[in-house]
Amino acid sequence: MGLSVRRLVKSFGKHRVLDNIDLDVNDGELFVILGYSGSGKTTLLRCIAGLEKVDSGKIIIDDKDVTDMPPGKRSVSMLFQNYVLYPHKTVLENIMMPIENERDARKRAIEMADELGIRDFLERYPSQLSGGQQQRVALARALVKRPRVLLLDEPLSNIDAPQRIAARRFIKDLQRREKITTIYVTHDQIEAMAEADRMAIMMNGKILQVGTPEELYYEPANKYVAAFIGDPPMAVVEGSAFGIKGYIGVRADDVSIGDGPYEGIVDTAEFIMGKYLVHIVVGDDIEIRGYSSSKPREGERVKFNILKYKIFSE
Repeated sequence: MGLSVRRLVKSFGKHRVLDNIDLDVNDGELFVILGYSGSGKTTLLRCIAGLEKVDSGKIIIDDKDVTDMPPGKRSVSMLFQNYVLYPHKTVLENIMMPIENERDARKRAIEMADELGIRDFLERYPSQLSGGQQQRVALARALVKRPRVLLLDEPLSNIDAPQRIAARRFIKDLQRREKITTIYVTHDQIEAMAEADRMAIMMNGKILQVGTPEELYYEPANKYVAAFIGDPPMAVVEGSAFGIKGYIGVRADDVSIGDGPYEGIVDTAEFIMGKYLVHIVVGDDIEIRGYSSSKPREGERVKFNILKYKIFSE
């Protein structure tokens, strides 16, 4: 049960956007795909939804091959980045749209509005709603037919920063209640780590690594994943400057500033939540980051130690 993608390929002209994608999402799982813009995340969602025809490969939902099925037959709903609410229709009319029978549609739409806390807005129009309220309307419309799979494309991108934590929590709680298999796409790693049961890192149409947020943070498979995950991300540098063969990944939390066998020049020091994130340049172009309780001067030579690091072969 759940969703599987097997060796999925999709190109636009000569540009291969999805390059032999293999993916398994468990039944009822909230699975996040994290990647930069242009990595192929949205195209993958559109292929799963049936909005793009794949060049080759298979899409399987609950053990059924849906690769060539029309979108309406797949039991998949997709929440688009801009929500796509119809401005001339009320909230109730927007939510009812996926269901053909008007009586059933009205009953189910009101049930979903109750569950999502938007019952009081049913007679309003989208232009009369905040970004967070519009998101809930779009979610209600996506869920009104009780799909087996829910696809969320950058669902928080149109919500103001102060409201994002609450919106993020709302989506996670809703997904838990509905127990619906969900694929959530984002370029925001904090959002991804907070939401995911498991997640995948996607780059240039390929899946680089799949695992829990903790696995990707502590055990990145390669230097590309290492440099993507974390705030700040892991510094990936040539180990030769520290007498180590290959590339090493060092997190700021694992650098002790003030004493140690290494030294460098302070480039900048940023005040972040009660401490300073210090950027230290070693040699010509190697930068290591670490935290300090006091602010060093720019250009100051400081000693430091690397308490822990990860070696990458590539």
